[in-house]
Amino acid sequence: MAGGGVWLLLSGSSEDGVQQPRVTMSLNSFRDAEPVERNAAGIDGQSPVDTPGGGDTATAHGRKMAKREQIAAAGMHPHPDPLLLEQSDLGPLPVIGKDGRVPWRVYARPYSLLDERPRIAIIITGLGVSETLTQQVIEAMPGPVTLSFAAFSKNLKTWIDKSRADGHEVLIDLPMEPVDYPASDPGPHTLLASVPADQNLRQLEWILSRATGYVGVATFMGSGLGTKPRALNPILMELKGRGLLLVDTRETPVSLTGKLAREMGMTVASNESFIDRQPAGKVISKRLAELEERATNYGGIVAVARPLPVTLRQLKPWIASLDGKGLALAPVSALATSKSN
Repeated sequence: MAGGGVWLLLSGSSEDGVQQPRVTMSLNSFRDAEPVERNAAGIDGQSPVDTPGGGDTATAHGRKMAKREQIAAAGMHPHPDPLLLEQSDLGPLPVIGKDGRVPWRVYARPYSLLDERPRIAIIITGLGVSETLTQQVIEAMPGPVTLSFAAFSKNLKTWIDKSRADGHEVLIDLPMEPVDYPASDPGPHTLLASVPADQNLRQLEWILSRATGYVGVATFMGSGLGTKPRALNPILMELKGRGLLLVDTRETPVSLTGKLAREMGMTVASNESFIDRQPAGKVISKRLAELEERATNYGGIVAVARPLPVTLRQLKPWIASLDGKGLALAPVSALATSKSN
């Protein structure tokens, strides 16, 4: 298919001329905006809830318990939490618990509110499309880096299990119609501006039913749908009603997605910088230096990157340097807010 969808795996060149695999993104224009002031949202300190039942054999049960213990050891709440699920004909869907617990808080990576250092949240999107690149990201990136997966990814549940076992907070990419759709195609089950609300909600249910343990969704493309409040509002209300946070990647400055979500009281984190829109080492290094300055000035900043080899080469040593600079690498949930701008 044509277009710049994340699901198209192409080959490209790094800054040193070496051919590198890459996952393409929308080429919609983007203008950096001032970061919102970080909030002081806390993460629920809930004790793990054991999933009833188990495997058909003692061996299967042992494997399940070992996996849950590994996830708990990484500081993450085990998933799926049966009290935060409803079963549908498509699969399990997240719900707000009868006790008021919301999935985005329960499945978030714990972050101490006592840490007053400026926060930087890095989200790597488009994961799960390339097995090789996804594995590299999980292995190379430290736990506070947030990982976002395409809903149609093969072995999505396994990828999320691996990510959470390593301490990563996870999101699901939300494919949204761009202005030049279908020339630019976000992939299967794209949410469209021209269809009835119930059709989009059905597509949304499919996306949300692919896995468990994620804190919310990250918009992908959306320059078309993102300017249509009538089509957007039912989608955002559904996400809010299920206790999920929204990461507004802001691939276009005209998108209303984050603004509308905040107005209805939804928990939102807004991207302020695309780290590797130009996938060259020197450019990425400059973007990372800008992140440090803006995080220091505003208290926190959210940035988005792709799973490119050149990006990983730049990110790994830069992340290792943050602590010595008095900066904190944080999961995106630690910078999410429900306050209207």
